[in-house]
Amino acid sequence: MVVRQSDRPGHLTPPKCYVSQELLDLAKKTSSATVSGVLTGIGFRFIYMAGVHPVRPGSLVVGRAYTLRYLPRREDLTANGPDRQSYPQTLAIESLGQGDVMVVDARGNTEAGIFGDLLVARMQYRGAAGLVTDGALRDTPFLRTNTFPCFVKGAHGYGHPSQHWAADVQLPIACGGVLVYPGDLIVGDDDGVAVCPQALAEEVVKRAVEQETHELYARDLITEGVPINEAHPPFSQEREAAYQAWRHARGL
Repeated sequence: MVVRQSDRPGHLTPPKCYVSQELLDLAKKTSSATVSGVLTGIGFRFIYMAGVHPVRPGSLVVGRAYTLRYLPRREDLTANGPDRQSYPQTLAIESLGQGDVMVVDARGNTEAGIFGDLLVARMQYRGAAGLVTDGALRDTPFLRTNTFPCFVKGAHGYGHPSQHWAADVQLPIACGGVLVYPGDLIVGDDDGVAVCPQALAEEVVKRAVEQETHELYARDLITEGVPINEAHPPFSQEREAAYQAWRHARGL
């Protein structure tokens, strides 16, 4: 993948590639750890968000990044009355669609909740796949009872205007120390959140799913007493034949 100079001076833009719903469904069969492992194997280091975990344990988020960026709050900025409709936070939430994951750059600031349960409910109604932020959320006791995947760095009862000002949508952001472009593949679970460049998503997801299948087989072998070094590819010819038979028997 080659990062090219964009039409705007001073901006670098990686290749864009729409991540289809079919690919998102396939990505749900893998994990953040496996996706990050595949990316690490092809030379990517900074793809795992630091300290961002699910509000509700057991949550899985898979989707295309829809980005929102916050800046530090300043007292002369307001979004009341008619200005509220054009406020980037409102625009972002009202633009979300099926398969989108709202990814919010809150600069790692957890001293105010960027959203509460009502705005999360609106995202869910619009068909979004989840929410990821390196900031905090409000109303987390309620959100823990909801199946909508929310991945955050912390919880705080203050509203976002005490610390944040929504600046822009659908531009490159940093979240949890990771660069996120609009449209990148997001995969999050109890281990955390991994970001896959969209142009690599198909290759990475297919390799990750294959690796997950290998690991299922390896677990079976290990429980049967096979040494760890013999439970992973490359397999011997005999072991490869046994692996293919195992896959066929399970419809994998």
